[in-house]
Amino acid sequence: MASPTPARGEPGGLSWVTGVLLLGVMIAVDVVLGRQINGAYAGAAVLTAINADLRRTAGVAGLTLVASIASGVWNDNLGERDWAIRFATCVLICGLALLAARANTARRERLVRTTTLAQRVLDALAVELTGARTVKDVAEGFVGHTMGTLGATSAMVLTLDADGVLRTLTWHGRSGSGADHYQEVPLTSDLPGAVAVREGRDVHYRSVKEIVAAFPDLAGYYSTDRSLHLLPLHRDGTTYGLLAITFPPDLFTPHEDGFLHSLAGALTSAVRRAAELQDHDAATQRTVLLAEASMSLSRSLDMDTTVTEVGRLLVPRFADWCSLQLLRDGRLETVSLQHRDPDTTEWARSLMGAFPTRMDAPEGSALVARTGQTEIYPFIPAELIEASATSAEHLELLQGLGLTSAIIVPLIGRDGVVGTLTLIHAESGRRYGEEDVAFLEAVADRVAVALDTAATFEHQSERLAGVTLVAEAAQRAILAPPPARVGPVALSARYLSAAVEAQIGGDLYEIVPGPSSVRMLVGDVRGKGLAAVRTATVVLGEFRAAAAGTGDVAHVAREIDRRILPYLPDAEDFVTGILVDIRADGCFDVVSCGHPAPVLLSARGVVEAIALDHSPPLGLGVDPVVGRGRLAPGDRLLLFTDGLIEARSPGGGFVDPTPFLPSVGRSDFGTALDGLLASLKEAAGHALDDDLALLLACYDPEGAT
Repeated sequence: MASPTPARGEPGGLSWVTGVLLLGVMIAVDVVLGRQINGAYAGAAVLTAINADLRRTAGVAGLTLVASIASGVWNDNLGERDWAIRFATCVLICGLALLAARANTARRERLVRTTTLAQRVLDALAVELTGARTVKDVAEGFVGHTMGTLGATSAMVLTLDADGVLRTLTWHGRSGSGADHYQEVPLTSDLPGAVAVREGRDVHYRSVKEIVAAFPDLAGYYSTDRSLHLLPLHRDGTTYGLLAITFPPDLFTPHEDGFLHSLAGALTSAVRRAAELQDHDAATQRTVLLAEASMSLSRSLDMDTTVTEVGRLLVPRFADWCSLQLLRDGRLETVSLQHRDPDTTEWARSLMGAFPTRMDAPEGSALVARTGQTEIYPFIPAELIEASATSAEHLELLQGLGLTSAIIVPLIGRDGVVGTLTLIHAESGRRYGEEDVAFLEAVADRVAVALDTAATFEHQSERLAGVTLVAEAAQRAILAPPPARVGPVALSARYLSAAVEAQIGGDLYEIVPGPSSVRMLVGDVRGKGLAAVRTATVVLGEFRAAAAGTGDVAHVAREIDRRILPYLPDAEDFVTGILVDIRADGCFDVVSCGHPAPVLLSARGVVEAIALDHSPPLGLGVDPVVGRGRLAPGDRLLLFTDGLIEARSPGGGFVDPTPFLPSVGRSDFGTALDGLLASLKEAAGHALDDDLALLLACYDPEGAT
């Protein structure tokens, strides 16, 4: 690359002018004083070489030699021994000045080249990486611009996974025999990338000869000569992976290794930022999808619709592939298969049934169906693919899909495992981690409940006598047991049905965990039967969606009120409800929409009804007023439906539950509600006239409950 020409006033131009002036002064001294100093004329060339380029230094050196010869003329000693010695000295010094100028010019050219390349790469990356939110996006953008801007023959980014294996995230310009064998590089292997990461330092090989000398097994791998540069991506003690780049020979010299190191540092920063964004986006999407799944699956009572909805929810947000299998006659039958690409989905569905699952397989969906335990594969080993294949043709097909990670979750219904849900990452390059297990198991629980409910509806839809069973299945679907604990709050719930034939009620409860609180709903739908159950399902779905937001409980109540209006069968229908938000410090907010207020129970047996301003029921236009309180450690809050206060004794009078409540605050948390139900049923002659839902929350920051 040619050296840039300095403008007038720049160091190169000033140095040249200074050199010429010095030469003039020395010539004047020589002429005026009669002291022949032509050997010292070379000082002008030396002065010029300090900052000027080779061309200017050569010009001054030429003038110096001409002046030295002229000195011999006007001193009448041209060709004599003394003049010849001084002239030879001048020639030697001028030659050294030219060598110095040449070295300085090369240094400046390298600096200009490196600076220009750095600016071009950084400008390109700034544009490319601005919108990148995944590590793969960052790697793809970086490698693409590295190839185009730096003239690399190949570039690849590998991530270091938890199992100590470097795995290729992206690879441009892949070449060499057996390249596929180096998609995964164990850190224990004797390969260049593994060595660089193990030693934690940049490694540079200037030619294929150097590579083969260090790693004889790579002899014959590269078809053309090149340099190889291996740059670990590490920051603050954490190694994220490796950047590997090859260039034509001599394109990048040892002087530019620092530039490549800086390039790897920029990539490391981008990868770390993308990883943080990726984790944040995934957590947000998990919360949103769970609320959406709760709402959309609870609305479907049709098997085909439910199955289709599962794939729509999960692909491509949480999987590249989604397979839903149901146990039928002791075998897993694939009922849904979804891929992020519609054409690939159609192709895969055309093969459904061609390769039945081997139920004795030691791994995969067959194992999950047998054990009822989730299997997670952050990295899909060859053994898993081989175990899943039913034939050589099937194995070849699976190996060609580029599967990278999988998680298989059991679908557990009323009678045990009813099927499996398999989610797979492939071309996206994403991987499942332990943080995905609880989330996907929660999704699978909702899928299982929805499938269970849909199956019950389909099986009983033609028989009027089956209406009760359908309603009970739907009611169980919307009254799933709450988690035992959310943060510092322990939870327990009970539901007691007083149904006769098809008169199932619409009592409901739900828990929605938040980042720093837990939100609870207990409610009662006006009416009985399937219509009430369907309305309760809608209310719960809308509560899950609204409670996942950041608004307070009054906002949540208004959202539910607005959203359920289209689903109320009659203009006079409504839903009473009590909504509570308990935060990590024990403070709570509560609103009542035409529903009995909760009761605060202390460990000392004190019973306190929460004083509230009651809003109209949901569906009638609510404008709730928020009540506030605080739970001390060990305090319990009891939410209930009107079945608790409207139970009647055998004589026909109302049963007062107040005497039963102190024991709920003092007794063992796990059995407290059982004791309350037993006392109530005994007082009511073991027959209740209305359904009853109970939800008990205990503020237990020490985790002793």
